Amino acid sequence: MTAYLLRILVYVVLPLVLGAVHVHLDRGARTRERRLEILLLYLLGIGVGANGIGGFSGHLFASDRVAEAIGWPAGNPFQLEVGFANLALGVLGVIAIHRRDGLREATVIAATIFSVGATIVHVMDILATGNLAPGNTVQNVSNLARPALLIAFLVASRRADKEGEPTLHPSEFEQWRVPRANLVAWITGGVAMGFGIGLALEQGLLGALLGLAGGAAAAWGVSGLRARSA
Repeated sequence: MTAYLLRILVYVVLPLVLGAVHVHLDRGARTRERRLEILLLYLLGIGVGANGIGGFSGHLFASDRVAEAIGWPAGNPFQLEVGFANLALGVLGVIAIHRRDGLREATVIAATIFSVGATIVHVMDILATGNLAPGNTVQNVSNLARPALLIAFLVASRRADKEGEPTLHPSEFEQWRVPRANLVAWITGGVAMGFGIGLALEQGLLGALLGLAGGAAAAWGVSGLRARSA
């Protein structure tokens, strides 16, 4: 499986799967607002946060391999700039997990502009040069799918908020939400680190899954320490 197919699996499919499993197992996710919040947490965390951090690592530490996969010349210093742009999005995604204000909209807008803009550049290159390298073609599926999902779930969440629990009982909703957000933040860090290391060892999917398990275990350990100290 190519690295770009793995990216689609990890950064588009995995957040939806994890969100659906979480909703199914979480007895506290009894309302539409809570179910949408859980799904959005995973899309922001893994789809934006882990993806951005992973993109930064790739453009910084494996720039020649990334260039080869796209079909572009290696050694271009613009890769470093793109890497830092990815890092900025990754940090926004992680912060947005813990926020429910306009920062979420700003994060989704930034991720959408960057992803759609990248797709336009790749399509222009395909039309001009016939470059059908995986990084110039397959990557566009992820570039378009993630923003579409983010926009759809964010709009649905905001509509549900207007007359739902977050508006009528904000403190109760926030008390329920915080530990879920912390869990997703830990999982996001684990997936980003595990996928990056796994790709370097040509075991990207295994690395992502191990990172997922490690992040969940760390979240459980931290929550247990907090409970004992409370």
